[in-house]
Amino acid sequence: MRVLITTPAVNSHLNNLVPIAWALRTAGHEVCVASQPNLTEAIKSTGLTAVAVGDSLAPPRGTAGTSGTPFGLGYDIAETDPETLSLEYVRGTLTAYTQAACEYLADRATLDDLVEFARAWRPDLVLWDAHHYAGPVLARAIDAAHARILPAPDHWGRMWQLYRDLANKEAADPAQDPMAGYLGARLRPFGGEFAEDMVFGQATIDPLPEWLHVPLPTDHRPMRHVPYNGPAVVPGWLRKEPKRPRVCLTLGQTRRSLGVQGTAGGEEISVAEVLEGLADLDAEVVATLRTDQIPPGTRIPDNLRLFDFVPLNELLPSCSAVVHYGGMGTVGAAVVHGVPQLGIPGNIWGETGVMRELQSRGAGLVGDPPTLVQQLRQLLETPSFAEAAARLRQEALAKPSPRELVPGLEELVIRHREAR
Repeated sequence: MRVLITTPAVNSHLNNLVPIAWALRTAGHEVCVASQPNLTEAIKSTGLTAVAVGDSLAPPRGTAGTSGTPFGLGYDIAETDPETLSLEYVRGTLTAYTQAACEYLADRATLDDLVEFARAWRPDLVLWDAHHYAGPVLARAIDAAHARILPAPDHWGRMWQLYRDLANKEAADPAQDPMAGYLGARLRPFGGEFAEDMVFGQATIDPLPEWLHVPLPTDHRPMRHVPYNGPAVVPGWLRKEPKRPRVCLTLGQTRRSLGVQGTAGGEEISVAEVLEGLADLDAEVVATLRTDQIPPGTRIPDNLRLFDFVPLNELLPSCSAVVHYGGMGTVGAAVVHGVPQLGIPGNIWGETGVMRELQSRGAGLVGDPPTLVQQLRQLLETPSFAEAAARLRQEALAKPSPRELVPGLEELVIRHREAR
């Protein structure tokens, strides 16, 4: 069969899709990955076929906003406080995120190019990044089977299900449904109408740890997270055992591209403060930071090794702890390698909630600005963190591999053909 994968031009989102794309390809299926032109080289470097659609995705800046909510929208897609989650708030959240995030990640030009290519190539299956809602619109426009893959906790699905529950309870006007209105308007020029599977997919592939699963009325298909960081060369120094405990400090690919500072306990954490605070730690610190991420005048400790990039999948097995900004690629890789984590979560897609869940399982801590180095020392010196991380690793490795999901996707296509 032919499989068209759609993703926004964000490297971390592409990396999340690569293992299942490889599994489909090695099973004998044709696979194309479609995204904006600035992701074309990254797609080609995976060994997959790239299709450029729309215009280049411009990186946003200053997305923290001044409202205390992600992107300055006044709403938080990861909000869980029952007192806050009124029908008005949930409707406002979905409206703001569809108009801002959905349109940013896949505008009209991107959607038009996707449909034009798909009508010519005729894929049997559309596999879409769950933040890239051009995917289900495309699938419905060409009447193809489709499934989504989660790059982060399913807050979009959770919010829409909550909206439907509240709307039914309060007898709200169905025409006010923000997701149905947005997706229906995008599909209508191609001759279709909104359907529920445009939000949830006909199936949902979930490579996240089980403790981040959001129960929803979906065809939920757990999948083992397979870390992929892009093309990499293992440096010679990484082949040797570290003489002291090794710590990885990483800002993460998404955080780099968005230029968002991390926060913890409501306070911003600066790179300079973190680096300078590591000087007294009896550990070797490997930091993956670009020079433009380090403020002028920052003192670089003697125990710190600074690199623009080191592949996490190769680095983490030698680490006793990892300090990061809560991105799911880093969280997933650390879980797979059984490494305790210290999170300095940003505020893009519920990173604080992810780190709190990890902390509740004893495998990490949510960063506290005044005591960050003490917390890191605690991770290194308290055996229970490593023991809990090892348990989470075993849970992660017990999930089905990408290869094991391929027959189910083939069956999804067969059922779709029969229904059609």
